[in-house]
Amino acid sequence: MATGSRKTYSYETKLASVRAHLEEGKTAVEAMEENGVLSKSAYFRWCAEYVSNGADALVPRHRGRPRRD
Repeated sequence: MATGSRKTYSYETKLASVRAHLEEGKTAVEAMEENGVLSKSAYFRWCAEYVSNGADALVPRHRGRPRRD
């Protein structure tokens, strides 16, 4: 069983890397390397979400069970 922590990326990092690829014409690998993105699957998921829903799709959302007060 693999153990370790997942790397998380800020909204700014996601947006910069996706725009570099889709709008500036850089290759996916170049855009990922420039912004320190390690996961290809996550990166291409961000690209698909950006194309279908715009920049708002990359905003981090709370996940998990709501807190009890």
